[in-house]
Amino acid sequence: MVEAITQESIYEPVASDLQAVIVEIAAIADRTPENASEQVRDLDAQLGHVLATPGKRVRPALTLLTSRIFGQGGGEMPIKMATAVELLHIATLVHDDTVDHADTRRGHQTASNLWGRNVAVLIGDFVFATSAMYVCDTNNVRLVRRFAETITELARGELNEIYTAWQPGVALEEYNQRIYDKTASLFCTAAESGAVLGGGDEISVENVRDYGYNIGMAYQVYDDLLDYRSTSEQLGKPAGHDLGEGILTLPAIIAAENGASEDILALMVAPEEARADLLPVAIEAVKRTGALEQTHKVAAGYIDTAVRSLDGIPPSESLDSLLLLAEFVQTRNY
Repeated sequence: MVEAITQESIYEPVASDLQAVIVEIAAIADRTPENASEQVRDLDAQLGHVLATPGKRVRPALTLLTSRIFGQGGGEMPIKMATAVELLHIATLVHDDTVDHADTRRGHQTASNLWGRNVAVLIGDFVFATSAMYVCDTNNVRLVRRFAETITELARGELNEIYTAWQPGVALEEYNQRIYDKTASLFCTAAESGAVLGGGDEISVENVRDYGYNIGMAYQVYDDLLDYRSTSEQLGKPAGHDLGEGILTLPAIIAAENGASEDILALMVAPEEARADLLPVAIEAVKRTGALEQTHKVAAGYIDTAVRSLDGIPPSESLDSLLLLAEFVQTRNY
């Protein structure tokens, strides 16, 4: 019997460094001066809630693993970069939840639900700025620039999603650009930064970045697939959430081409009060067209390309973990 892949087994070569990242992030919310005001102490409590929300830690683990595949990894700089990557991810989630009016994230109440949207935006800004400080600590201008580019891409992806919400037709090219900006861009940065800090030559760094790109694209496509296949309890948010927010992801785009355009269009153009009744109809229409199976093939194609990107990398435990991560992305159900 084949043993199931776990995140713990994937992260094993960098477990101690990843723990150092988690400890460092937790400490950010516990740096209040003794004479701080009650309001500042409130901020620390709010930060503590945001930073402690459980996550998969895939992005910082990716930075740490890629920093070791050339035999020169480890040390303080990859930990700082991995901390920056995870903080940036957390900051985007705070802002995304605020924009989306989300009440929960991974089973925990969101910052905007607990303290209002204004406070949530500023907490997100605080975490964004803190992430940039950690990148600066690497003293690597290339990584500082790439990190800044990633922030612009993340913002562009969120804006694209807002602008295209409740639009009847979204082109495949537009969808691909959106999921690169929202998800794959940070995976690229996580992988590239680790490879740079680990001493990879330029060709090897580019190959590792390609791995990050394809893993990131696959990760988002699988997320979009899970939005139709998983339960609300597994996702930590309502199933069918994206379509319910007027966001057309790959399954709906494919389904519209496969004969479900009328049901999807009816939902997209319906008045707000009618959408709750039309959403289940649209979801079932997407499922009937075979779009979920086609979406799965697209995601699997990204995974295959990611694995091929690592051809020529010398064998190591960290390389094994990157290959396991590719497999894990395909098999997760939440």
